[in-house]
Amino acid sequence: MIIAFVQTKGGTGKSTLAQNIAFSKKIRAAFGSISIVEMDPQKTLYKWWQRRVENQKPSTDVGFAHISSTDRSVILKELEALETENELLVLDVPGESIGKFHTQFACAVADLVLIPMRTSTNDEEAFEDNLLPIINRIMALDPESRDYFYIVPSFTHPLVNRQHVIEYFQHILPDTIHCLDATFSFGSVFENFSRGGSNLFEYADSVRTNQKLYEQAIKAINEIETIAEAIIQLR
Repeated sequence: MIIAFVQTKGGTGKSTLAQNIAFSKKIRAAFGSISIVEMDPQKTLYKWWQRRVENQKPSTDVGFAHISSTDRSVILKELEALETENELLVLDVPGESIGKFHTQFACAVADLVLIPMRTSTNDEEAFEDNLLPIINRIMALDPESRDYFYIVPSFTHPLVNRQHVIEYFQHILPDTIHCLDATFSFGSVFENFSRGGSNLFEYADSVRTNQKLYEQAIKAINEIETIAEAIIQLR
């Protein structure tokens, strides 16, 4: 299975979601072997993974690959090789306002496309102008792909009612785009967990003696696991 975190805008939480969903306990229980696949030329996750290796962080059932090519046949060949070794590939796709090669490619090959998006006019307009036309073209060629595209409400306020946010997106989205039954909130934990190559779960262990930070980390973990459960239900 291939899931892709896609959004033409940068800074929406794609990389954070990709790296922590891959290490989610529920995802790791559902899929025997997993690989995070970064397609971003900026190599944000590549640098994070290097720090994991340098600090000898355990990654027995989660691997990593960086695909830098912009040649469709090369990317397909690399993904096919990764699929033979892993039950799940988690694609981190770069934000692309121009060209959108990786965005179009990921939307075409993924079994499930997850689109982090805020409840903001800017995000809604960017989605309508840049990403929706790509999705509509894919659906025109493959009508069955209507069930593949899900918004993940992102950077929501932790105190906002989750169901209200989901209902908001359900109201504004076209019928062909769904909303995941989970949200990704804003919080300092998601800004700080990855130092030294840690994932969110390892960060929680490292701050266990600090009650405030630990409680924040556990809330963030619960949120990631809720997203993971929603993904598994769509499997």
